[in-house]
Amino acid sequence: MRFHPRLTVIAALLGAAITAGCAALSPGASNQLEEARAAYRSAAADPAVQANAQSELQSAAGALQDAERMAAEGKPAELVEHNAYLAEQRARVAMRTAETRSHEARIAAAAEERRQLQLQAREREAAAAREREVAAREQARQAEQARKEAESRAAILENEKIEREKQTTAAAELGAEVKRLESELADVRAKQTDRGWVLTLKNELLFDSGGSTLKPGAQRALDNLAQFMQKYPDREIAIEGFTDSTGSKEQNQTLSEKRAWAVKAALVARGIPSNRIDARGYGPSFPVAGNDTATGRQLNRRVEIVINPS
Repeated sequence: MRFHPRLTVIAALLGAAITAGCAALSPGASNQLEEARAAYRSAAADPAVQANAQSELQSAAGALQDAERMAAEGKPAELVEHNAYLAEQRARVAMRTAETRSHEARIAAAAEERRQLQLQAREREAAAAREREVAAREQARQAEQARKEAESRAAILENEKIEREKQTTAAAELGAEVKRLESELADVRAKQTDRGWVLTLKNELLFDSGGSTLKPGAQRALDNLAQFMQKYPDREIAIEGFTDSTGSKEQNQTLSEKRAWAVKAALVARGIPSNRIDARGYGPSFPVAGNDTATGRQLNRRVEIVINPS
């Protein structure tokens, strides 16, 4: 605790005054002076007064100093009693002032605490509002994304449906066209397989025995096949040549390749792009009948036109 320098002086004077012949004072002045001293000591010892009423305590100290000085100098008792009374009252004012200011400080501290609590509550509310806003925006974003994804899936499903319908229609049209070719060409057989439609042309329709030059009678079949490919410009075909097992395997392989290429050349000559046609020879491989009879060997000697299904 820090005391004002003037208060230290007062404390020294108190001791001196007690021994300085106070017996000359009247009983009233002596009692008043003692009460002033007691009131001052109580005020000076109060931490609240030291913290909140220094100026009031200094005023009480000044009045007590005057009273002590007058008593030491033998001044009239009325003056000593009057200044002692002022010192007592000022000491009590200092204590009341300290109490009032301490109370005000507590009220101010409580008010500041309430203000801080209210500020924190508003900040929490604002943060919660921001979180709700962020959550609402995220929910809206997710809902919009879900809506777009649903629309996209619906569009995909609709496109797939339309594509399936197109493919079904195209497949039906293709099948009808292949069947028309089969009906118009007596020596052509059509069959639908996993590889697509397969048109089988007998070698006797296209080539002489052992030869790879197209016969004049093959022109009608090739014309119809070229017209078919012109009608379906997105379709590709594979021309596959086959022989029976008579003769060497190497000769039959070469013969089957030449016959497949001869059919391809005829179609290209009729305006079909060569990149739409794949020509292959398989010789005696993949027989459709036994080679131990004339009928079986005749069936194995063939050219197959495989129409790509897509």
